[in-house]
Amino acid sequence: MSWPAVLGQWSFDPSIVIGVILAAALYWRGQHGAVHVVASRRVAARRWNALAFYAGLGFVVLALESPIDVLSADLFTFHMVQHLLLIMVAAPLLVLGDPSVTLLRGIPLSLRRRTLGRLAGNRGIRWLGHRLSWLIYPRTVFMIFLADLYLWHWSWLFNLTLQNNIVHLLEHICFLGTALLFWSQVIDQRALHPRLSYAQRALYVVIVAACSNVLAMYFVFTPKPLYTAYAHPLHRLYGMTPLGDQQIAGAVMWVPVLFLFGGAFAVCLYKALAQSEREDIPVPVGGTPYSMLFMTGENGVIDSAH
Repeated sequence: MSWPAVLGQWSFDPSIVIGVILAAALYWRGQHGAVHVVASRRVAARRWNALAFYAGLGFVVLALESPIDVLSADLFTFHMVQHLLLIMVAAPLLVLGDPSVTLLRGIPLSLRRRTLGRLAGNRGIRWLGHRLSWLIYPRTVFMIFLADLYLWHWSWLFNLTLQNNIVHLLEHICFLGTALLFWSQVIDQRALHPRLSYAQRALYVVIVAACSNVLAMYFVFTPKPLYTAYAHPLHRLYGMTPLGDQQIAGAVMWVPVLFLFGGAFAVCLYKALAQSEREDIPVPVGGTPYSMLFMTGENGVIDSAH
């Protein structure tokens, strides 16, 4: 199959397309329906939030509806590119869009009040919400994110995703959902505030990156193909061997992801240092600032000559 033929093969999954359009419409309605009585800097920030959110939706479409999805059926490398786009590109962009409040505002007011009123008044829903509150704790998110990442790369389950479209869609939903949980522990939002300080977030990112890269190294250094769906295809695209394809997929999961995690670590560390510097206020000596001690003349009057 030639590259021009491949690049022209865009898929159309109604569930994905409708979901993306609905999210974009709700976000647009929530953003434009809000009253902004704020400074121009605040409005500019909201525009950047919107740009990030729409870009995140665009990368979801690129990962799941573009020729990348077609190529992922034959090459493990492109299947890994899909996962990279969902977990490391689309998810952080969506969280940067600060979507929770904006999407909620996008729901019509009457429907919002009626629905939220019923949910708040339902004892079972309140009990369920209380029981599921542990999902937002950093330790829990850490375990869920890595368990989901490793589970879906288990050979039996991974082969099943290539044979069953529903399971394949479920895999992508799980990857995107757990990635949103993870990045919500790192990126500030109006409604969902991370429980970790910036310094703790930097360490959190490093630990998650190290654990995920173990799987990437396993793909690179394993001496045999792990997935029968890619090891015995009817034809090999572009002369790639099953083992070479697997090693490149591991490199895709290793190197670009390491740089993206490194960028998140650098931002968190920078913010931690900036926050520490703001909080480092000189302690007055005897109630007088240091600068005043060296500017006071003989009569207790500030004298610039001394």
